[in-house]
Amino acid sequence: MQILTHSHQFFDILLLKDKEMLKKLLNTLIRPKVTNIIDGKTWIQKILLEEKFGKINS
Repeated sequence: MQILTHSHQFFDILLLKDKEMLKKLLNTLIRPKVTNIIDGKTWIQKILLEEKFGKINS
């Protein structure tokens, strides 16, 4: 019976770690990336500057 008690604890910990890894994976896939937000801000600023000062060939 001693073996079953330890294996039960082991599988509880293993399942907990699996849940944590799955949660991290889903959060990584679902959440927007910070670089996309920065890239979007850059494009918006570029468009606003072009409207204000005209298009600059660069």
